[in-house]
Amino acid sequence: MRRSVAPRFRPTTVVTLVYASTAVVWGAYSLLIVTLPFRFQSLGLSVDQYGIALAVFAFGMLLTESVWGLLAFRIGNLRTVLGLGVAVALAYVAVAFSTTFLTLTVSLGVLGALSIFPVPLFRWMAVIAGGPGTGGAGTGRYGLFFGGGMMVGAALGPLLYVEVGFQSLTFLVIGAYAVGLGLMAGLPWRETRLPRAEPGSLFQVRRVLTAPFVLVAILVVLAFVAYTLTSSFLQIYSVSAFHGTTTESGYVIALARATSLLSGFLLGASTDRLGPRRTVPVGFLLLTLGAVGTLFSASYAEMVGATIVFAVGTGWLSASLLPLVLEPVPLPLQGTAVGVFGSFEDLGLLVGPVLISSVYTVYGVRAMFLVVAAVTFAGALLSLLFRRLDTGRAPSGTDAGRGEE
Repeated sequence: MRRSVAPRFRPTTVVTLVYASTAVVWGAYSLLIVTLPFRFQSLGLSVDQYGIALAVFAFGMLLTESVWGLLAFRIGNLRTVLGLGVAVALAYVAVAFSTTFLTLTVSLGVLGALSIFPVPLFRWMAVIAGGPGTGGAGTGRYGLFFGGGMMVGAALGPLLYVEVGFQSLTFLVIGAYAVGLGLMAGLPWRETRLPRAEPGSLFQVRRVLTAPFVLVAILVVLAFVAYTLTSSFLQIYSVSAFHGTTTESGYVIALARATSLLSGFLLGASTDRLGPRRTVPVGFLLLTLGAVGTLFSASYAEMVGATIVFAVGTGWLSASLLPLVLEPVPLPLQGTAVGVFGSFEDLGLLVGPVLISSVYTVYGVRAMFLVVAAVTFAGALLSLLFRRLDTGRAPSGTDAGRGEE
């Protein structure tokens, strides 16, 4: 069976605009999402309602990300990108004018379903950009721009919320998103050399859902359930349990995201060198240490230190899990694989807020950290057993980005 090497995107206008648009679009998203807890509080809504709304947002992504993966090699053209981008901007407008739990929740669900449309395609382009055997480094590089935008948005969001209010902040979000959409539209799509999409959508999904893929997908769900601790609840527990201010919470979230993206960027090469099967367990163990460290923190500074450990684990996992799942996937199916993989990430983002907010409501803030520690420790154990659970060939770390003909 002949192996085919994925096309390589050299550092030209194509890759530059992919990274730049990713940073701006997700910076705009982060400006909004980091202030949602405060918006819910100002409207007199509960933490449980906030958790449900986040779950609906994640459910919107869960429903559509596989679809965007199936269509990844078809949506790479100016007309489709502009049409979908305008729809996302309208969803942001709906969030800005929503003042009840129902309207906010529905608007967030629509935003989640639409905003994810470029992610499978751009993630795939980043993974194969450096050629075969560089999937971890490519994933880390994409994470640098994705997370960089998120970090800036997280740092500025609470401050702007205090200064201008939620609705005005949302208009700033829409303006920033329009800039990111313009960068996407300016991408020279004819030079992207996208593979020809295979017919038969359901058949493609069935071909992707092999036993090794499903095993990695379980790890992805556990990782993203844990990730919501810092992405969605740090704003709450840093104030209620560790007595920080609203503005300080934004800085800590930005620090966590900066650490995570630098971890993925710097450790992605080690994933390629050592193989993701070796680095995934380490990432989960770091998450466990971070959650336990937060549980036993006696001061705000100690909480910040534990959050940094947690963020290092998050970044290393982000650079390891996608290359692991793509190793045995043929090139024409990799867009679909990225989309389906992303749906399992979204499932974790759906389950995480509901689980953590429920634990918070029933057992108190400290119980959140114990539950997350249990989830991540389970991920570490499962990833250590991965070789035994997967009876097939263990792909080497040098095969990422390859396909079969």
